[in-house]
Amino acid sequence: MHASFSPIGSIRSCYGEKFGIPRQPGLVKSATATLELIPPYNTPDALRGLNEFSHLWIVFVFHQSISESWKATVRPPRLGGNKRIGVFASRSNFRPNPIGLSVVELLKVEETSLRLGGGDFLDGTPVLDIKPYIPYADCIPSAIGAFAHTAPEPDHRVEFSSEAKQAVQNLENKNRPALRQLIGDMLAYNPCPAYQTNDPNRIFGTRLFDLEVRWRQTSTTVDVVQIEKI
Repeated sequence: MHASFSPIGSIRSCYGEKFGIPRQPGLVKSATATLELIPPYNTPDALRGLNEFSHLWIVFVFHQSISESWKATVRPPRLGGNKRIGVFASRSNFRPNPIGLSVVELLKVEETSLRLGGGDFLDGTPVLDIKPYIPYADCIPSAIGAFAHTAPEPDHRVEFSSEAKQAVQNLENKNRPALRQLIGDMLAYNPCPAYQTNDPNRIFGTRLFDLEVRWRQTSTTVDVVQIEKI
């Protein structure tokens, strides 16, 4: 049986490209996003009662991975990027059907949009469904998570150059809230593969909101060197 699915909405996120997005939801709690419903689903009736839940499951599409072929085995970052496991034992976005599932905090219901916290969504992500997180059914304390049994710890100290500090002060506003906190939280988890961090002079960069954030890093530290509007 074949079925087709249409998005019910899309995500407006601070993450402008895949590089830099946390590898799981809930790690960067300072990251916020807005899920905007589209017609015919953009009616307040569809969200009635949702504000009584603290967390939601968001079913979405890895829309920038659709053109990529699926892989039977993948190399999870939590295993150092060297060991291969089956795609169905991972949360890789290179899947037979590029569907993602994330649990996020519901911060606010605003007419026909939702403010979400702690997401791991790329800006423009199509959303297929919203389901309330139900603690007694969805939280299983005795569950075993194999190589991802516990949450990763932020393992990098993040420092800002004088230029970057000044840029944060100038650029932080209601459209880019808690900008310094967000950059620090994101980079503390080291989004770079281990094999790319050997050169302390290499400049990395990613898009955050309408900004380009650039940094250098070693195995233990991240130095944010520049933040500028794109």
